[in-house]
Formats: sequence, C-alpha cells, structure tokens
Amino acid sequence: MPEEKGIIRKDPGGKLNIALVCPNTYWVGMSNLGVHTIYRVLNKHPGIVCERFFMDTPKSIESSRALSSFHIIAFSISYELDLINMIKIMLKNRIPIKATSRGGKPFVIAGGAVITLNPEPVANALDICFLGDGEVIADVLYQAFTTGDTYERFLDILQDKQGIYIPSRTYPVVLDDIITGFKGYTPVISVVRSISSPAYTHIITRDTVFGDMFLVEIARGCPWGCKFCSAREIYRPFRPMDVEKLKPLFKRSVESGLKVGLVGPALNDHPDIALIYDSIMGLNAKIDPPSLRPGMITDDLLELLRLSGVRGITLAPETGSQELRYSIGKIIENDTILNDIYALVSYGIRDIKLYFIIGLPNEDLGHIDATVDLIKRIRQTFIKVSMGNRRLGHISVNINTMIAKPHTHFERLPMLETRQAKARIRRIVKSLKGMSNISIGFEGPKWAYLQGILARGDRDVLDLIIELAKRETNKWQYILKVWPKNPDCYVLRDRPKDEILPWSFYIHPDTKKSALRGAEGWLCHN
Repeated sequence: MPEEKGIIRKDPGGKLNIALVCPNTYWVGMSNLGVHTIYRVLNKHPGIVCERFFMDTPKSIESSRALSSFHIIAFSISYELDLINMIKIMLKNRIPIKATSRGGKPFVIAGGAVITLNPEPVANALDICFLGDGEVIADVLYQAFTTGDTYERFLDILQDKQGIYIPSRTYPVVLDDIITGFKGYTPVISVVRSISSPAYTHIITRDTVFGDMFLVEIARGCPWGCKFCSAREIYRPFRPMDVEKLKPLFKRSVESGLKVGLVGPALNDHPDIALIYDSIMGLNAKIDPPSLRPGMITDDLLELLRLSGVRGITLAPETGSQELRYSIGKIIENDTILNDIYALVSYGIRDIKLYFIIGLPNEDLGHIDATVDLIKRIRQTFIKVSMGNRRLGHISVNINTMIAKPHTHFERLPMLETRQAKARIRRIVKSLKGMSNISIGFEGPKWAYLQGILARGDRDVLDLIIELAKRETNKWQYILKVWPKNPDCYVLRDRPKDEILPWSFYIHPDTKKSALRGAEGWLCHN
C-alpha cells in the first residue's frame, strides 16, 4: 500500500457507504484534484463514509473492503478511455452493467469532466450522472439515501437537484436510429458560484505524478475564448479564488515541505496574481506552475520562478501559424511567444514543453510547416540566450490530434482522418530530425480516433465499450471493425445544423434556455 498522510478512516456502521472509484492507476488518480475534493467533501459529512478504489487497488485503500460492500459506487471519470476501465471494474466485480438489471443494488453513479461533457456513451450503465461542480453532492446523496425507502423514491428525491441527470428519466427519442428529441425533465449543470474552499491536496503521497507538490486550485473555468476548449464551456463562469482563502493553503504547503503546485487554466489568468506571488514569496515557498499563457509572463512571475528554482515550463502555442491560431480564438502572436521564451530562458528556465494540435479546422500543410518553423525559431532563441552556458536547454514537443469535443465551437466538425494525421505528424518529425535539443512525443492518431468515438458517442456506444472492456487492447481495432455501427459516423463527418446532438439535453444555469441543438437526427448505420 502507498504511504499516505491525511487518509480518513471512519466507522461504516449506520452510515451511507460510498466507494469513490478512479478507473485508472493510483499514480494517475491521486494526481487529480477532483478525487481529493470529492473524497474530502464526502467524508466531511457525518453520515457518510467514503473509501477509494483504483485500477491497481482492487480492495479499498482505507479498510481493504470489497467494492460490493458499498451502498453507492461513484466513478470519477477524467479521460475518455477511463470509460472502458469503468466497465472493466464492473465486470471484474460481477456488477451488472445495465442499470435496469441492478435496481439500485448497488447504486452506480459517475461524474467528472468526461461525464459532464457527454455522459451518453455510458448513460444506460448508470443510475445517475453528476454534471458539473461536485462540492454539493454529499448533502444531495445523503438526503436521498435516508429518506428514499425504495429505488424509485431515491430517484424522485434526486431528480430536481442541480447537477443530477437520471438517464432513465431523461432520454433520447430515437426513430430509425435518428434522435428526434428528448423526453423527461431537463437537467441543469451544477455551478458553485462562491467556492468556500478551493480544491487542494488532501492526501499527501509521493506515489503520484505530483509527488513533490501540494496542489492548490487558484481558479476554476477559463476567461479566454479558445474555440476547441471544453473547459470554458462546462466550467463557466471563470471563478478566480479569493486570495485570503488561498493563503492558509499556501501555509499548509510550506508546513508539508512540498512545493506549491498552482492549479488553474493558466497560472497568470488570476486577476490578483501579484498578490498570490507576494503571499508565496512571503512564506519563502517555492512554486511549480501549470501551463503559462504567452503574453502574460511578468517580471514578478519570472523572479518567483527563479527563486523557486523552476527549470521547466509548459506553453501551448497550439499551432505555428499565427493566422490559424487567431481563427481558433487564441489571439497570440508568434513574436509574443518568442519574446516569452527569451525572457524565460534568460531567467534560468532550461526546459520548455510545447503543446501543438494537428487537425484544426481549415488546416493545410502550409500550417504544419509553420509549426515546424516556429519550433526552429524557438530553438534559435534558446541557442542565442544560452550561448556560453554549459547546458543548452531542451525543447519537448508534444503533438495531439484535435478531437472536436462536445459543447465547443467545433462540436459538429469532423476529426482529421487517421491516415492524414499520421502523415502530418511524420512531416513534423522528419523536418526536426537531427536537432540535438528537441524531442517529439505524440499520441497515436488511432487512440485519438477511439477517444473521439467515446467523447462524441450516443447510448449505442455502450455495447462497443463493453466489448472493448472484455478484450485486450491489441484486439480493439478488430472490435471496431465488427461493431454493427459505423464508427466513422461519430468522428469523421460534419454534423449538420439541424442534427440533434446526443449531449444537447441539459442546460447551464446561465443560459436560462434549453441547450437542445438541432431539429433532426442523423442515420449512423453502416
């Protein structure tokens, strides 16, 4: 078992017992602030006991209990491929997959970013889905558990609560494989307007990606307008945390002997970021920042990075084409990126990680070559600043294929075909081959294709997920080929404006109107 500080152990007797399951490894799951937050919120309730499970911990961390001994199994889903792992866990524990086969024994729910974006691929496997901010879930579940004497009564109590989606009571109307509308009540996404306690590392462990950091959430949502990004859509409005609420957490970080890991869309988005810097420096604390937004790197930030001994920084230009970057809503010039690189390296930053996307709308090979050109110009900036240093800094280039996620401006657009995506990645790799201080990593386009199906799917995709969960990963391509539906229909086609999208059944409280989009469905058979 991993060494942990901050673990909560409670007597399960007479309480609502909830298994919090992250369908990934402990190493990955405990890097997720959402897991820490829900664990803390649930266990803070006097009538609830919450214990954790991961893919590599078949018994609960807290008491080595079996999954089947809990009243509620709550999955936290952060990545599309975790949907397959969720079904694997259910199969391994002999939990009936379809909610109609369980009758609430056990009660299975799920939340997290993937579920909030589009729960439909696993909707029929879940009694409820939780959409949005999860801080309110403890009271909601406890009330239903203590006053709902039957399964249907349990659902009755939950139905009108913000953030609750009950797939058996809100569902698509399908005619000849075409979604023609939805029946049932309209779920409303959960938005916590005034966050009383920012998310933070509750359990300290070295056995995680951020083992040397005490993570603190400094903002939720995003103030920018990047058209490909889903975070701004589902976690709006932008909510920077009150600095006075952050200060005690910075102090706890110092007391723990860990660096302050600042978590948010980008470190320099916070309107009171200067006060945050002052608070951290006043404690003689060190930071480890998330991705930085180019054009907002100040002298105060550079000094704090220098004092913290930070050697690596992440930037996301997305593309080397300034024209294409503007078209996707990221209004940042190439010269701004280069100036920031110059400043960062001058202040002692030696390693830069760059994130690029291929398959953006209207992208052509000229845009791919522009990405290569920008990377080369960044390398020249490194060489110019580092001249005379013993060590030339390293540039890590990460390339991902764009998935047109639900609720974004691009939700109706097709993905780049796998063959084309591979060719564009090869073009970048070949153009940068032999450059000593550059390494290139990328996610295989086939994996992006599968993630696209899971991200953009409807309820029919559950049958595919079940088959994938039963097979080894080297058999997944075969499963896609023999699946009765055409997977290309989910990812490689334009969805017309009159098509009703599977994920368009709920609303955000700020919209004050239905989120239903489209008037007709779309045939999705071979």
